Amino acid sequence: MKFLVTGGLGFIGQRVVRNLLARGISTVSADDSLNAEAVADLHAAAGGSAEFDAVTMDVSDFRDVMAVFHKHPDVSHAIHLAYVMGPLVDENTSLSTSVNILGMTNMFEAAVHRQFARLVFTSSETVYGPSQAPYGNRPVTENDFCDPATHTFTYAVMKLLNEHMGRRYAERLGASIVCTRPPVVYGHGRKRSAVMWAEHFASKPAVGQPVTLPFGPLTRDTWIYKDDCAEQLVRLSLKPKVAHFAYNSGGQCVTAAELAAIVKKWLPDAHIDFDSSREGTPLIDNQDGTRLIQEIDFVPRPLEQGVLAHINEARAAAGLLPV
Repeated sequence: MKFLVTGGLGFIGQRVVRNLLARGISTVSADDSLNAEAVADLHAAAGGSAEFDAVTMDVSDFRDVMAVFHKHPDVSHAIHLAYVMGPLVDENTSLSTSVNILGMTNMFEAAVHRQFARLVFTSSETVYGPSQAPYGNRPVTENDFCDPATHTFTYAVMKLLNEHMGRRYAERLGASIVCTRPPVVYGHGRKRSAVMWAEHFASKPAVGQPVTLPFGPLTRDTWIYKDDCAEQLVRLSLKPKVAHFAYNSGGQCVTAAELAAIVKKWLPDAHIDFDSSREGTPLIDNQDGTRLIQEIDFVPRPLEQGVLAHINEARAAAGLLPV
């Protein structure tokens, strides 16, 4: 068994790779460029228990994708995370379309040509639209749907197209393809994102810096820790048979004020403010994760534990002792 993780040096990707290596599973990380420090850290994590390789790959170039499989013909599973996100999606539409649409399609093609045991990719809770309002005061399930005409983000519609095409490859060609729909993924170590506040809310107070969140205290979202998001992806990849194509990642639904209170439980002197002049996040508020819990027998950790891990990772990066 060997895994390919595209975007393996990214925010979630590194946690996926570490998870696989900790299980003794040989892993190839494929990215558009390589960060020497991150690669060295993952080689160290591999130790002698699993093979690890980091390669450059342009996911939008099918020949480049297949070249990785020629180098590693024993790849049996793939977790696809390589994606253009944030403002760059609209600022460079040609790039984002090449990576997000053509790149995803190339991975579907690879799943067929290489007969993967499983290809798992991350979709997004943004497929449900930019507001909780259409769903009322209840958790949103995988059976809910948002008309593309009501979407405000190109990123979300790209994810919808990815899901549509993934289903078609699974139904028409028998490829084993599954996706997750993560909510707000928090943790330390983001490089760029439209939701940097999902790091700053804890990373800044962790090192004694104030933070102002770009929404009011009653803004509600569902949050999941990055390591739990990675665990879900790995478990879905390893399970021989799954019942569904798409799974909400789930997590814990809280208001921004409740989130701040959790940070202050660990950091009583934290200075966390809110910008009440701005509307809440352009996301659904409450995501139901029951389907995935039942499928892989894994429950994401409570926010209190995840936020503590987030804080201590930020402190370690700054050379500070854990709380």
